[in-house]
Amino acid sequence: MTIKWDKRFSVNNMAIDAEHKLLLTTINGLELALRHPEDKEPLLFFIDQLYEYSLEHFRHEEALQLQYFFPFRDENKRGHDELEIEITRIRLDIHRILKKAELLPEDIEKLRSHSAFLAKGWLMKHILTEDLKMKGFMGSDEP
Repeated sequence: MTIKWDKRFSVNNMAIDAEHKLLLTTINGLELALRHPEDKEPLLFFIDQLYEYSLEHFRHEEALQLQYFFPFRDENKRGHDELEIEITRIRLDIHRILKKAELLPEDIEKLRSHSAFLAKGWLMKHILTEDLKMKGFMGSDEP
């Protein structure tokens, strides 16, 4: 299921919003690639991109939180640390699954489960419960 950016996801910081949009686009790319799981290259590309960009985004967001004296920075960082462990685990599992010569139906279901978790259980949940707390603390795009 493709997720579209919605202004309710905005933290009113252009840089962070742009990064969240890119993460969402990458997850959507992974979801689209799962429509043809026999073509493993796009799946590997999107999970690797998501992994690398997530880590980069976390570090950048944490640096901005420090710069703006964000009061929930430690809590947000703990969330990032947990997400980093989870995306590392999922990435390794996807790589393991895709090394198989032939994917079984349960392998495809596991890949879809990982993708759904990344989209709903991770990105949307973290943005909507943790990152939205940054609104009003991280500068504003509004005049």
